[in-house]
Amino acid sequence: MYYRKNELTILYNQNKELDRKALAMAHTLGVRINKQELSTVRMSESLFIKFLDSLGQEAKSIVDKSDPYYQSDLRGKDFNSSEWYEIIRHHPELLKAPLAMYRDKAIMCQSPNDMLRLS
Repeated sequence: MYYRKNELTILYNQNKELDRKALAMAHTLGVRINKQELSTVRMSESLFIKFLDSLGQEAKSIVDKSDPYYQSDLRGKDFNSSEWYEIIRHHPELLKAPLAMYRDKAIMCQSPNDMLRLS
């Protein structure tokens, strides 16, 4: 998928309550929203890498390490960003929290109110 600076781009999982609330809060900001729902849209690897670069984070830091799949299959293993991209693409439940980016500023939304930091 694509990224435009003048749109708020959000990566989220519709099956998680926090993600749905963050998306609802994003709608209150009055900007165009590029929704990237991970279980229905194939996020591009370049967009994933752009989020990581803007966050200044390693891919492993955005992964929910308490998830049963992580615990049983991934714990203790090292992956590069491209490999994490594929893992999250196939297991969107591993995304710890929704990620949002607006005008090249990215955040990890631990709370729906974190969206306000983008405005």
